[in-house]
Amino acid sequence: MIAILCSLPFLAAPAPAPAVTAQDPVPVIQDLGHSWVLNFDESPPGPGGQEGGMTLEQFVKLCQENTGINFTYDKDTANLLRSTSITMFGTKEVRKEDFYSFFQILMIINKFVCTKIGPDHLAVVVVRSLDSSARNNVRADAEIIDPDELDDFADQPATLITTMVTLPNTDVRTLSNSMRAMVTDPNTMQVIPVGNSNSLIVTGFGSNVAALVRMLELVDEASAAEAPELPEFEVIPLEFAAAEEIADTISEMLDFSVQATQTAARNQQQAAGVTGALTTGTTEAKVMVYERTNALLVMAMPDDMPRIKELVARLDIDVIERERLYHFYNLENADAEELSDVLESFLDDSQRVQGTTPGGAAGRGQAGGGTGTTARSSNEVVVVPDPATNSLLIAANRTRYEEVLELIQLLDKRQDQVLIETALIELSGSDFLDIGVELGGANIPGVDETGGFGLTDFDLSTISDTTGDGIPDLRVPNQLTGITAGILDGDNFSIPVLLRFVQEKRDTNVLNIPSVLVNNNGSAVVSTLDEQPTTTITATGGVSGQTQENFNGYQEAGITLQISPTISASRYLRLQISLEVSNFEGSFSGAIPPPKTTRTIDTVVNVPDGDTMVIGGIIVDNATKESDRVPWFADIPLIGWLFRRDQTTKDRTSLYFFVTPHIMRDREFADLAEYSYDKKLEAADIIGTGRVRMIDDTFGGPEAGLDLSGLQLPLYQPPTRGEVDETTIGVDSRDVKDMLEQEAEAPGPQPPATNGDEE
Repeated sequence: MIAILCSLPFLAAPAPAPAVTAQDPVPVIQDLGHSWVLNFDESPPGPGGQEGGMTLEQFVKLCQENTGINFTYDKDTANLLRSTSITMFGTKEVRKEDFYSFFQILMIINKFVCTKIGPDHLAVVVVRSLDSSARNNVRADAEIIDPDELDDFADQPATLITTMVTLPNTDVRTLSNSMRAMVTDPNTMQVIPVGNSNSLIVTGFGSNVAALVRMLELVDEASAAEAPELPEFEVIPLEFAAAEEIADTISEMLDFSVQATQTAARNQQQAAGVTGALTTGTTEAKVMVYERTNALLVMAMPDDMPRIKELVARLDIDVIERERLYHFYNLENADAEELSDVLESFLDDSQRVQGTTPGGAAGRGQAGGGTGTTARSSNEVVVVPDPATNSLLIAANRTRYEEVLELIQLLDKRQDQVLIETALIELSGSDFLDIGVELGGANIPGVDETGGFGLTDFDLSTISDTTGDGIPDLRVPNQLTGITAGILDGDNFSIPVLLRFVQEKRDTNVLNIPSVLVNNNGSAVVSTLDEQPTTTITATGGVSGQTQENFNGYQEAGITLQISPTISASRYLRLQISLEVSNFEGSFSGAIPPPKTTRTIDTVVNVPDGDTMVIGGIIVDNATKESDRVPWFADIPLIGWLFRRDQTTKDRTSLYFFVTPHIMRDREFADLAEYSYDKKLEAADIIGTGRVRMIDDTFGGPEAGLDLSGLQLPLYQPPTRGEVDETTIGVDSRDVKDMLEQEAEAPGPQPPATNGDEE
């Protein structure tokens, strides 16, 4: 036998092919860098296979050149390779790392096998034909492969390999007999059982053997699932905990687990539409107490035993300090009673949510049957406020207390304060004009004579009969306001003509500036009221008609302002405002109070910090024109005004409400202290420094005679960290800019001041 060894040098990166002209043939293989492009001749082979496409021998040499693998074959195989040409329609792009696998595909298609002989650094691949007489011995040269390396041959369909597969759950002899029908060619494939080791030796082509081994492993896994699993027994000694307590706890947990498993299986059956009795192959774990050695006797399935032992290890610990169920928490900012109500409402609602959620605390308690009450009580939390110390008394286990404590700490944060300055401006004015004329005359008749009288009455005067003869002879003016004039007639009528001209103007300007400091999301009420007493008159009976006058409470009128601020994330303020302004229209007389006017504003607004905004206003404009006249006579041109009285009244009231909120941001109250200091200075201007010191004995320093009126001293406190903001020390950024510009423009150092002050 003549052996031909192809040992051409390995071309790691062949030189690129020359440019293809219209007359040049397309190269069989082209290098694209990461892949090869194969372009076989599509013409049919001629006689003897010498014409048409590339021969297999040429393809073997091409594979050697591009992979570096050494090939050899005998004389008979060489003739077959030369006489067999490759015909493939279309081009084929193959990645360089997959070229040898593609080579084997074409070889097995043409019934050639590749067998690797020798170690890796000396290996040679022998090409044999399955149509020659040597096929009877081809299986003997199969490469022996470790089972862990089997995946490397899954893409080599022309390489004969031999490997071993172990099937611990399967009778390999019975299995090998069942697989005889799958062995169609005993020269290239063989399955042999190995003694009593539950293993099989499998020989065949690489891709076929890899697929067959995967199938056998799946069969073995199915056999393992069908085999019954027996429970295990363990004796677990305890070091710290009492065996009875641990056994009860673990048994309770196991009951919960079994019931949850049964519920899940029942739900799966219902979802699949399966009816009938519920069956399960799981053996329920049992825990018993061995008091003599303070140990636990546990029977459980192998999968459950490690979890039970881990749970026992976590429970069997030395408790240095007994867990406290009662806790005392002293609040710093929140009100104990209000916070207690919030927590109680939240915990009640959260229990309802957990009761409807699978896996929640209440849900587990209900699933525990007789032990459900214990599960629920362990999750209960009791919160009782103590107003005297502004504290909370909490009863809960450690886990629940940590949850509640986190909520309390979030709610017990100090809120930013808001200083709200308001201004209520009320402008009112009235204009009253009264023009009227009254006429009167009388002719007193003598004996056997006839007389007469006539007069007009517009409530300017009172007419009376002074002589008692039934004829009015005296007119008395009611009000001597404005200009009241008349003509006297001593004969028949005292004042035959009465004229009245009066005009009243009244302007009122009322300014109320209430201010209040309130916590964020808090509520404040500012009220200034005028209270007037009222009485009731009760008849006591009797002939004389005696009455009794008693006190009947107060009637109130004034200003009531209720405001609630909320600071937004962008440092704007949401103000909920309720304003009521009321006043009496007149004076009190006896038991009947005068009319009362009430104006109300209810609104919710958003305003920026530090800006003054008008948020409401009311304008009332009343005009009344009243005319008392003598019909027809009052309409006579030029003289008609002698027969009427005209009264014109105009009332106008304007009410404006301004608000200026200030957010007190400083955590050390520096901004609030500065504002308070400014107000003390204002008070010192009005009531004197001495009286202010009665309120704050540190105001003004130790110098008793120091006059601080009009002096502005910004209060400064150093910040706890970070840069100093100019607003913190009372300096405006525009003032700083002006000072820097003046300093830059100055020609030189300034001379010292003559008054001794430093500049």
